[in-house]
Amino acid sequence: MAEAAAPQLNPLARDFLARLPQEPVPGKQLHRTESGAVVGDWFGFQLSSAFQPIVDGRSGVIVGREALLRSHGTSEHGLSPWSLFSTAAEDARLIALDRLARTLHLLNALTAGNDQPLFLNVHGRLLAAVCDDHGRAFRRVVDALGVPPDSIVIETPPEASAQPDLLAFVLRNYRSNGFRVAVNVASPAQWQAISNTVWPHFVKVDRRKLGYGVEAHESLTWLSSLREDARIIVTHVEEPAPELAAEHVLLQGYAYGHPVGATAFAQEQPASNG
Repeated sequence: MAEAAAPQLNPLARDFLARLPQEPVPGKQLHRTESGAVVGDWFGFQLSSAFQPIVDGRSGVIVGREALLRSHGTSEHGLSPWSLFSTAAEDARLIALDRLARTLHLLNALTAGNDQPLFLNVHGRLLAAVCDDHGRAFRRVVDALGVPPDSIVIETPPEASAQPDLLAFVLRNYRSNGFRVAVNVASPAQWQAISNTVWPHFVKVDRRKLGYGVEAHESLTWLSSLREDARIIVTHVEEPAPELAAEHVLLQGYAYGHPVGATAFAQEQPASNG
C-alpha cells in the first residue's frame, strides 16, 4: 500500500509541529512520536488523543468529530480521564490540564488533516475555576496555529446544564471568542428547562433518554422544535436506529464509529477526504 500523502498544513501549524521534540524532554509538555502523533506529558502520565465521528442521521456523512483524552502511566492501564482530572486538586492545575488536553487534540487533528468541526470538551470544574474570559487563552493557541475558531466546538459536560446561569455566562464568553459551543443535557426535559437561558449551537442528549421506536422519533421532533437554531446530537447510539434518522439530527456512537487513536485517525483521512 502506498504511503498516504502528508496533509497540507498552514505555515503556522507546520512550523509549530516542526519545533516539537521527537522524544520526551524535561520541561516540555508536548512531543511527537515516530508515527507523527502528538503526545503530552502530565506529571508522569502520557496523554494521547482519540477521535469519534459525528454523522448526519439521514446520509451517514461525517459532519464532525469529538476528541477524547487517553492517558497511559507506569501501570498497564493508566488512568481514565475522570480519574486523571480528579488528581488536579488545585484550580490552577486543573485549568492547565484542561488546556493542555485541548491543545493536544487540536494538534493531532491538524496532523491528521481533519477537515470537519472538532468538538473539544471542557471539564465541569473549569466553568467555576475560570473567573474571567472563558476561551480567551485557548483562542490565543488557536490563532497561533492559524486555525479558524469557528471550526472548533467547545463542549460542556452534563453537570454544567444544572447551573444554567453560569453555563449561559460561559457560553457567551466562548462564542464571543469565535468558538461554536455544545451542551450536554441529562434529559429532554432539562433542555426544555434551560432552552430560553443558554444559547448553544448543538445540544447533545443520550440516546437512552429518548425511548425507542415512535417514542424516540417524537422526542426528537419535540426537542428540535424547542429551538430551531440549536442542532440536536444523539449520543451513545450503539446500534443502528432508523427512528433517529430525523432531519437536522446528528448521531454519535459505536453504530457510526468507535474512537480511534491519532495515528489510525490520520491513516483514515485520505480515504474519507476522497
